[in-house]
Amino acid sequence: MKKILQFALPVFMLLAVMQNTASAQRSDNDRYFDESQGFTHRLWYGGGVILNFLSVSGESAFTIGVSPLVGYKITDNFSVGPRFSLIYTNYRLQTGFDRVTSTNLFDYGVGAFTRYKLFRSFFIHLEYGADNEELVNGYDSFNDELITSRVLRSNAYVGVGYNDGGDIWGYDIYLLYNTLAPENNVRLPIEFRFGLTYNF
Repeated sequence: MKKILQFALPVFMLLAVMQNTASAQRSDNDRYFDESQGFTHRLWYGGGVILNFLSVSGESAFTIGVSPLVGYKITDNFSVGPRFSLIYTNYRLQTGFDRVTSTNLFDYGVGAFTRYKLFRSFFIHLEYGADNEELVNGYDSFNDELITSRVLRSNAYVGVGYNDGGDIWGYDIYLLYNTLAPENNVRLPIEFRFGLTYNF
């Protein structure tokens, strides 16, 4: 229940902000719903890089990945769209006094996001998706290898970010918290992303 509330509260806050600004943006909406320019003038593109580090009591993980997305501008400030991800993790476990065993984990996923610009450069980012993740389940001391398995899991991210650049190219820096992250995972529930945007 607590995790549902952690995800639902920012969604309701975002809806309240949108409702208050909807009347002020009505003239901007007329421009967006003018189909004379076609569908593509409302699209923007982004590509994020995911970085994550973890090191606790004999285990460590380094994660790097990419998360491209395509946004559809409903208004100047409000966008929705799909996102994709491909993530690599190098996991290391100290299995003896001077011995370390490691393995490579690969995750991939698909989902949807919504983004709302609070000011010119700052935004709120919400994201929900299904990710196929590879997890470490244990250690086989006889073969000196880590045992892994795959699981399909839902992730719900809430976060804030900063976008800077001109009217066409820009860059994003944003911090996300996964409200559905399991407690016994080698990856932290916090993700730091940065990347480029086009037409945002």
